[in-house]
Amino acid sequence: MDIDSMKLAIESVFPNNTVKYDDLGKPSVMVRIPRFRICDVIPGGSEAIHPAFIVNGKILSEIYISKYQNVVENGRAYSLPNRDPQTYITADDAKKACETKGKGWHLMSNSEWAAIALWCRKNGFLPRGNTMYGKNHMNKHEHGSVTYIYSDKKLDGRTATGSGPVAWAHNNNADGIYDLNGNVWEWVSGLRLKDGQIQVIPDNDSAAAVDESDNSALWRAVSTEGNYKETVSTDVLYFDYNGADDSDDTPHIADGKLLLNNAHMFKSLCGRTKMA
Repeated sequence: MDIDSMKLAIESVFPNNTVKYDDLGKPSVMVRIPRFRICDVIPGGSEAIHPAFIVNGKILSEIYISKYQNVVENGRAYSLPNRDPQTYITADDAKKACETKGKGWHLMSNSEWAAIALWCRKNGFLPRGNTMYGKNHMNKHEHGSVTYIYSDKKLDGRTATGSGPVAWAHNNNADGIYDLNGNVWEWVSGLRLKDGQIQVIPDNDSAAAVDESDNSALWRAVSTEGNYKETVSTDVLYFDYNGADDSDDTPHIADGKLLLNNAHMFKSLCGRTKMA
């Protein structure tokens, strides 16, 4: 199938899906998300455009999100069906694998992820997925095609991209974004915690392949009113934890509470991650 035929075939079946090509001509299947306002997804919210549709001050009419969890081939990330998704990859390498593809390509941002999550909640969808050894923990008859088995447990693990039922798509439809819930852990750009302080790259500027390194000048704190502020500012938001020390370095959280503060009051919540 040539490039034009592949694109036409997908768009004919799912008009909000398309095929985008990187600078090497390699395809990725993408889902078009039209622009919406904050009040469209948050009752009582402002009429401002959701930040996911603002990049470097420019308002976009739409954004495109990978339909499938990505695979990485020759250092480049691709959204393709029925593949074993990439695992064991750092945030920096995931960002590089997306941006290497050419202009416009980027690691999915937290702003984009939040926009889709809010859309799902507003429209009454709770996407399911592989949350229990190849199946969904609430609906065990829902399963995908297994691509990895835990040898020590003899249990199913990962499933192939998009191989689950439509309930595993963000809109409960075959034209949706698959596997946002479960299967493998996913990185997003534009958000971090630093010493407990919530820091973001404003709007969806992280989609422009900007510097997100530790000392980047682009990081901003978030004020209690929801505005961007310099990271050295006061009265900005922190996530803290008021539990006892968890010093045995095991992957659990000791008794305590996560607190959203406007000052750094308690020991910062720390954690470690591993790719499934």
